[in-house]
Parts: sequence; C-alpha cells; structure tokens
Amino acid sequence: MIQQKSAQIYLASAREHYQNCWSTFNFGNYQKEAKNNFGSLFQLDYQVLTPNQKTTLTAQSNGLNYILPLFGGVFFKEKQQNEKPILTESVQQIVSNKETAFEISNPLNSNVSYLQIGFKTHTTTLESKLLKFDFTEKNKLIPLFENQIATAFIGHFDGRKEGCHELKKEQSGIFVYIIQGAFEFENRLLETGDALNIKNIEAVEWEALSENAMLLLIEIPLV
Repeated sequence: MIQQKSAQIYLASAREHYQNCWSTFNFGNYQKEAKNNFGSLFQLDYQVLTPNQKTTLTAQSNGLNYILPLFGGVFFKEKQQNEKPILTESVQQIVSNKETAFEISNPLNSNVSYLQIGFKTHTTTLESKLLKFDFTEKNKLIPLFENQIATAFIGHFDGRKEGCHELKKEQSGIFVYIIQGAFEFENRLLETGDALNIKNIEAVEWEALSENAMLLLIEIPLV
C-alpha cells in the first residue's frame, strides 16, 4: 500500500512571542496540540538580542541544543567557562540536561539574531563543540551537522532557483524553517518565519520565490 505523505504548517504569525523570542513549538505553560514535538525536535526559537544585551537560557530537556547565528555573531558561555564567540558560518553544539544553563550575549552596537534548536535524547556519544560551515556557495544545501539524532542543512537561494533533497534514512521526516524570503515548498507557500513538517516521503522539492531566500532543513528519524 502506498503511504500518503502528511504535512503540517507552522505559521510565523501563530508563533508565541515573549520578550525578544518567537517560539515555533510549545514551551512552559504555553501548550497547544498543533505545536507538539516533531520526532525528537521540540524547540526552534528565533531570538533577537539588542546591543550589549545578555540572556541566560536553560535547557528544557536532556538532549542536544544548537545556537545558530543568523545576522551578526554572539558570545556563548557555559557554567564557569570563558566566553566564546559564535560567529556567522558556525553553529554551537551543546550536550545538555535539564539543569544545563548557558548565557548568550551580544557585544555589538546593533541587533543580532540567532536560532536556538533543541532535540530530546537520553543517549548520545556527542560532545559540546563549535561546528563550522562554508556558506559562500548559493543555490544548494550546506551541511550544518549530522549525527544519530538529526541531519541539518542551511541554504541561500536566488529567486526562481529550485532545490531537492533525498532523505538519507528511511522512516525519517523533514522539518523546514524559512529564515528569510519566500519559497514554494512541496506546492505550499512559505514565508519568513514559517515552518513545515512532512512525513512519509522519500524526497522533497522547493523553489525560491524571492532573491536572497534562506532556509533551514532538518531530517529527523521518526522511529
């Protein structure tokens, strides 16, 4: 029997907004059935820091957290360690438990923004470290990280450029978040801040509908 692919859109306008954070999924006392986890992915927050602002983040679960700067770099500090810069074209991987807390600060005289991405997992051999990537080539997916929990890519596309991703593992799903611009993704219009999950697929296709359009794509095992 042929499986029918299923999909769910998370509109940017429906994100929960608190302080300078826009949350795609449920958190704390904010709970809606339509905002539940997608596999192990339970957190994707878009955050903005004003000049010289600091924020302390506490992990919501045992697992993996990622800090991905989008526009401008930030500083990262965990426990009693020294501050470390997380610049563009890098992502900080943090192995966390429910008591893990870390500080993100903006040393610049302008606003900076970043994504905080969280996965629940109790078993991992990974370690906290800074991962780097090369974002100079456009119109293709650039690998961010790959492990037993998830495989993530980022892409920067010119208008009317098309893309395709074939899933690396069976019984996985795709979660895509639009960082900037507009895309037609599997015949669905997605704009800045929108997200989409898709199940029961072997490959996904998209077309950028604006110049300098950017997306984050994550492949996540669902079993």
